[in-house]
Amino acid sequence: MTRSSRLRIALLIVLIAVIVGTLVLPSLFDWRATKAYARIARGDEETRVILYMGHPDTTAACGTQLQWDKDSLGANDGRCVRAVRYVGRRGVWVVGYSADAHVVSKYFETPGQIPSEVPAGK
Repeated sequence: MTRSSRLRIALLIVLIAVIVGTLVLPSLFDWRATKAYARIARGDEETRVILYMGHPDTTAACGTQLQWDKDSLGANDGRCVRAVRYVGRRGVWVVGYSADAHVVSKYFETPGQIPSEVPAGK
């Protein structure tokens, strides 16, 4: 085997690895985040959520309505003071915290969905 054919084979292998990585890794990260999100329970401390999900992408004030997955928890009566967002390829995982940093709400937003915990005017 000549040097140029070995180089072509090596470049082909690298190209395939890059293409597979580009297509597969984002889905793998979303799969991992979905599994971690499912482990979050009401009352969990923020440190536990960070162990599951990592550090959030953004932080904002909670909105006027609270949600637990697809179930409504009603109006935010002050229970939720801060909402953090984890951005994925297929959507956003949102976790709401009380003043003492315990989970009070969580839900998943698909792209195009109107967020229910974003304050009015944002």
